Amino acid sequence: MRILIEVTHPAHVHFFRNAISEFQKRGHEAAVTAREKDVTIQLLNNYKIPYTVLSKTGRTKFSLLSELIQRDFRLYKFCRRFKPDILTGIGGVFAAHAGFLLRKPVVVWDDSEHAKISHKLTNPFVDVICSPNCYKISLGKKHRLYAGYHELAYLHPKRFKPDIEIVKGLGIDTKEKYCIIRFVSWQAHHDVGQRGFDPARKISFVKELSRQVKVYITSETNLPDELAEYQLKIPVHQIHHILAFAALCVSEGATMVSECAVLGTPAIYINTLKAGTIDEQERYGLIRQTTDTKEAMEMSLEYLNNENARQNCRLAREKMLAEKIDVTEYIVQTIEEAAKRNKEH
Repeated sequence: MRILIEVTHPAHVHFFRNAISEFQKRGHEAAVTAREKDVTIQLLNNYKIPYTVLSKTGRTKFSLLSELIQRDFRLYKFCRRFKPDILTGIGGVFAAHAGFLLRKPVVVWDDSEHAKISHKLTNPFVDVICSPNCYKISLGKKHRLYAGYHELAYLHPKRFKPDIEIVKGLGIDTKEKYCIIRFVSWQAHHDVGQRGFDPARKISFVKELSRQVKVYITSETNLPDELAEYQLKIPVHQIHHILAFAALCVSEGATMVSECAVLGTPAIYINTLKAGTIDEQERYGLIRQTTDTKEAMEMSLEYLNNENARQNCRLAREKMLAEKIDVTEYIVQTIEEAAKRNKEH
């Protein structure tokens, strides 16, 4: 079987990388078509995943529309050469259009209820849409729900073992508590009208928290000079080892919060944008969420001053894992079954 995998965001590399290995073990051939966005290409190189770059992410509505047209055309041409039996991707806008033109099945993965524009551009052209079973809306007859999160494709205990020696080797003192703070760029289409940290209080938040704990910042945009000393400078594919041993993570991005949840690390999500995944993880007791910077600080101090915080999160994680699946296995099974159904028809 020949599988076309669209990777247009750094998180997609993590989601598919174990599945790619499984496909190869089963004798399938997988081709990755990539997009220059943030650290996507760096991650593909770090994991030694062969890829072909088809586009660079746009920054304006016009450039995004231009990219959509160009990438659709380039992906169609690539697929004419590669001849995939099936196409897949997270969100899957480009794969949906190419698959429709080629009359090949398309499986997309979606955990973003708010991505309404993407849904309109994608869902009419695909065969299967897969989402976590905490997804808040129905996407119709094509929609399949599974007991998991995207992050369990690469951070499930079967797939990832945190290594404290890696963290030490990156120059982090694991004997003292440390906190990760994540800033996003707010340039995604679903970020319009949303907010996280109060911009006027971002610097003071970091400074105040740094008096309680060692602070490291990871950011999608350049940091102001006042925060440059806190920037985390590591190989990007090592971040999950660091998250696993952190005392706390405070993030504007939902992906990093969900990663902490499945690792059992206390986390606070500060964003007006809501998601079924985040809501469920809060119900498990894995994370907390707020839209207020002052409240985020109060929550942070509560976590840091609670000696049982990490143990409580670990116990909540065990309960969650007992009710969830190894998502990589589900990816492989779903793709194989969809391709098989198509051949039978």
